[in-house]
Amino acid sequence: MTRSFGLADWLRGAGLGLALAACGGAQASTQACGTLCAHWELDAEASGDPAAAIATAVGAYKEEKLRRRRSTPSDLAGMAKAELEESLGPMRARPVREDLKTELTHLLVIPPQLTLRQDGEDMLIDIGHGGPRRFTPDEPYSRVDDHGTAQITVKWQGGAFVVRENYKRKGSNRETYALDPKTRNLLVTRTIERPSMPDLVLRSVYRPAAPR
Repeated sequence: MTRSFGLADWLRGAGLGLALAACGGAQASTQACGTLCAHWELDAEASGDPAAAIATAVGAYKEEKLRRRRSTPSDLAGMAKAELEESLGPMRARPVREDLKTELTHLLVIPPQLTLRQDGEDMLIDIGHGGPRRFTPDEPYSRVDDHGTAQITVKWQGGAFVVRENYKRKGSNRETYALDPKTRNLLVTRTIERPSMPDLVLRSVYRPAAPR
């Protein structure tokens, strides 16, 4: 079964998807989560600056050269189509710099608090508003948005919880949740890959929150 959901929705007021290994069942799921399942607060001083990361990526972004639609109409229908295409202006395969900046800003909204918890085999992430997000182990996800169709995979990988969205020929978004082996803080790493832009990598550090 394929469900529609989205990683980016979580980050811009709309998503992140998490999943656990399907073969493990509820007991393995609990063991996999371990101390990741807790209430966390952002350590802003130890974390990367989203604005600086976006500025660097957008500054290095290579805008494409505009291409005009070309056609050789041989009948009235073809002529009408050519006239319409001409009125639409140049074709763009990639966003302009300002549109890219807006997109990245939406993707890199960093919540000040996170709560990770489990419900049976499902994993839930709560950012304090909008209700928690629920994700099922190794279940395929997809989402259709302005970029096309995103194929979403979620899995445990070497003790880290990894969520990845892949767009055909249009890049990917990846989120990794892992514990720092030395400090036992939660490290959330966001990686955004886009054509003609260096990979944007932002790491946020979360410390255990005081008991509520």
